[in-house]
Amino acid sequence: MRVNLKTTNFDLTPSIEIVAEKKLVLPVKKLLVKIDPKSDVIFDIELGRTTKHHNKGKIWRAEAQISLPGLKNMLRAEALAESLAEAVSLVKNEITQEIKKHKEKTRIQG
Repeated sequence: MRVNLKTTNFDLTPSIEIVAEKKLVLPVKKLLVKIDPKSDVIFDIELGRTTKHHNKGKIWRAEAQISLPGLKNMLRAEALAESLAEAVSLVKNEITQEIKKHKEKTRIQG
């Protein structure tokens, strides 16, 4: 699995990279290994602030896209939250549900 991590409107620090790895990449990796351990999956993650001048409210954004081989459309999740960790957590829940739906569809069709 290839992971591309991008940030918008703030600098990527090692601690943020660790949070993304633990909360988002590892759970997704575990699910994808169960589906097909040999497939080449591209996992794009974008973390960002929606605005540079606001300090309160839902200013943190997290987005995840997974490109699976043999699948025409990407699996995608997006969330807005008041903290970066909360946004990552919301995206993790959404993307894992998308993966489980895809897994269930392929199991029914196959």
